[in-house]
Formats: sequence, structure tokens, C-alpha cells
Amino acid sequence: MNSALVMPAAGPAAPTGASRAGAGAASRRLMIDQPRLLDLAAVGAPAPSLRVPAQPGWRGAWPSGGEAPPPFEAGGTAAFRRRAAEECLDLVAVLRAYRAPQPDEHWRTPIDSERRLLAQVNAIIGLGAEALDQVAALAIDPDLPDPGRVFAALLVLGCVAGDRWWPAMQRIFEAAVGRHPEEGAHAVEALSLSPRSDLPELLSPWLGHESPALRAAAARVLAFRWELPERAWETAMRDAAPAVVAAALGAPAHQFDPGRCEPLLLTAAHSPAEPVARAALRLGAALRLPALHGQATRMATRDPGWADALTAMAMHGHPGDAVLLRAMLRNADRWQAARAASVLGLPALIPDLLALHDDPLRNDEERQLAAQALATIAGPAPDGDSAGWWRRIAQAPADLRVRGGRPLGAGVLLARLRGPGWSRAVRQDQYLELVAASRGQAPRFSPFDFVAAQEASLQRIADAMVPRDAREAHDARDAGASRADGPH
Repeated sequence: MNSALVMPAAGPAAPTGASRAGAGAASRRLMIDQPRLLDLAAVGAPAPSLRVPAQPGWRGAWPSGGEAPPPFEAGGTAAFRRRAAEECLDLVAVLRAYRAPQPDEHWRTPIDSERRLLAQVNAIIGLGAEALDQVAALAIDPDLPDPGRVFAALLVLGCVAGDRWWPAMQRIFEAAVGRHPEEGAHAVEALSLSPRSDLPELLSPWLGHESPALRAAAARVLAFRWELPERAWETAMRDAAPAVVAAALGAPAHQFDPGRCEPLLLTAAHSPAEPVARAALRLGAALRLPALHGQATRMATRDPGWADALTAMAMHGHPGDAVLLRAMLRNADRWQAARAASVLGLPALIPDLLALHDDPLRNDEERQLAAQALATIAGPAPDGDSAGWWRRIAQAPADLRVRGGRPLGAGVLLARLRGPGWSRAVRQDQYLELVAASRGQAPRFSPFDFVAAQEASLQRIADAMVPRDAREAHDARDAGASRADGPH
């Protein structure tokens, strides 16, 4: 791919009229809490000047060859910039791991680490074009896989407007995906989070690549970003490589033709690859596809733990599934059944969960699992009497799904996504339930986005559910109102 930017040797990029329009609007403002395309001409420093020390005989300032050394081989500013760029790059690699919430943390906790990460990206870009060339050169260690550095390099280069560094990004991406699975996964993560809007154009040629790993990587990035076209999705779903199918299952299939989705998802649900089957069953639940409910039920009857089929069945929300769950709560599959019961959320299952919780033969860990299922359905007791509260919720209509003591709906699911929680997998399931509750109308959300991007996505979902003026009026009326006493 030919560069559409002209980069002067002595300074930062200067965009020309041929600059790629699809790369998105470049910003002169530095990043704070989520990635943004930066205009290198506006934020990057010019190349450092080489200053000759004042001493007798000016030729003594140069090496014996009589030529000035390249700026990055000289001391002073150039050497400082080189060290700073590498240190910032390595810190981006380290801080990537801090983006994942830890157990019992709030999902918003990593925002400070993310801001620090983006500050390093700002600093590298601010060091100018030479620093970005250095990043591209350091991305792939010739001796050992270095996933963190792959992530850092692609994230940094992906935040620079224009396409001067796109060939380098292509080289890094292909090398990482082809060399080591961890490097490939980190490359996918970096491009998934990139603010570039031209990635479909740039990645689509790889969807037909002879390498299954590269096809899967390209599909996973575009699926995550909701930029995988429906026809390309169907092609990926028919791919012989399970990794490609698994990648395609991250796409927003609720935006596609349900009649074309159902047979493809059903085929994927029969896959012997458990991650593929699991993702297909969950996506089928988000779309409320009858064939996928039937498949999940059959699989759960044979082996409820495989592909998490029992939970996928419960996500469909069929009251009749309580019969199977009640039977499983009394046999060796009770713990998978307890989790699925909390997802189904029928008050009629509370007595069965209470019996499991109060069984004197259960140890503390098993009692805690039952208590968690009960708390998911009924929520915290207003008066501290959990057992009494659970029994009160059990009196609600038998076919009313309940979550946290309230009738389950899109509003409750949105509140839970906004509330405390750390597990990305759990929050992803909650979003799939929200897609189902909104009949496929929920805007995009991912718990793997930067925290600020998640907050913006949740606000868009709220705006799509209730117009802002109506919601503000409702909030003003209900300010200070006490918690409802559960479903009636």
C-alpha cells in the first residue's frame, strides 16, 4: 500500500490532499481516557537538531569519517528521546494487563491505569515521527515472542492519523499472528481498540487469506468492532477452521437476517470445538432463535456443563425450562443448575434453591453458591433477613422472571451493567440478555472496551431506551425514592 502522506526528513508528518479520508478525523487534543486519532503535525515534536560542541577545530566534533552521525546515534536530545520512547512503549505493554478488572473490583477501577497507558501513547506520538519509526522497529523481537510489545506498538501506531505507518502495522500484525498465538491475540486486541475508522478497508483482504490464523484474526477484529459485513460473516461462519468460526461469532448477528443466521448458528452449535459451540448457543439466545433453544436443551440434558449449555438454555427465558432445572437441582448437576436457575430467574425455583442452601450435608462453599443464585434472583434483603426476603420473592407469579428483586427487563439489565461487577464474561452475558430484551435494538457495548468507551456505550443504550428529556424528568421526580419492595 502506497503512503498518502509525505513525511519531511526533518520534521513530523504533513498531510497532503491524498490523505486517507476513511482513517477518521484527526484530533489536536491529546488522549485522556480512550484512544483517539492524533494529528502528528499538530502534536508531534520536530526532529532534534544536532548541536556541535564548541571546541578548537570543528572537525574534531565529527567521527573520523568526517560525516555527521544520524540524530538517534548522537547524544543529547536525540538519545533522550530514544530512551523515552522505548520506556513509554514498555510501560504501555505493562499497563495493558491492568485494564482487566480483578475479582471483587468495580469494572470502572481500571480507568486510572488506562489514563496512564494513554499518557504514554501521547508521549510517544509527541516525540515525533522518528519515535514512531522506532516503535515500528521494536515491535517484533527477533529472538523471543513479546506479546506486550506487539500490543503496545500496534496501539500506538493505530492512534496516528494518516497511513504512513499502515505498512508497518500490516507487517507487525501478520508477523505476530503467524508467529505465536499470544502475540496474535495481543495484535487483535490492539487493532480492536484502535480509533481508526478505515480498518474494514485495510483488514478485509485478510478475510480470504490462505492462513486460517490470519483469517480468524481479521474476522475477530472486525466482528468486535461491529464492522464485519453480513456476507463476510456468513463466509466466515462456513469456514472449515474452527478458529475463524469462533471469531465470527463475536459479530452482532442480531443486526443480520435471522432466517439466514439460524442455520449457521445451529451448525456452529454442533461443533466439537467447545468454544465455538458455547458462543453459538449464547448468540442464539440473544436472538431468541427457537432452533438454538432446542439444541441447548438437548445438549444440557446430555451434559449440562459442556459448552455451558444449561446456562445458554436458561438465557432464552422459557418458564417451561424450570422443570429440567428443578430435576437437576436434585442430582449431581446441581451446581450448574443453580447458576442456570439464577439466569432464568423464576421465583418458582427459589424453594428448590433454599432447600439446597439449607441442606446440612452441603459444605460452606456449596452453600455460598446457592446463596449467590438466590441473591441474583431476589437481590439484597431490605431488612437484612435474607431467608425471609427470598421466601417473599418466591410468592411472585411463577412465570415472572426476576433479577435482583425486580421484574427482569432491559432497564434492569442496563442497571446491572452500570452497577458493580468485575467479570467481563458475566457482563458480556448480561449484554446478550439486554440484546434479547430489547429485541435486537441495543446499541453496541463491550466489557473489553476502555472504561470511558463502556460508559459512553451504556449512555447510548440508555438514550435508545428512553429519550433523554423524559429520563431526566423521571429521575427528578424519583430522586430520593426508596427501593421497591420487589415484584407484586
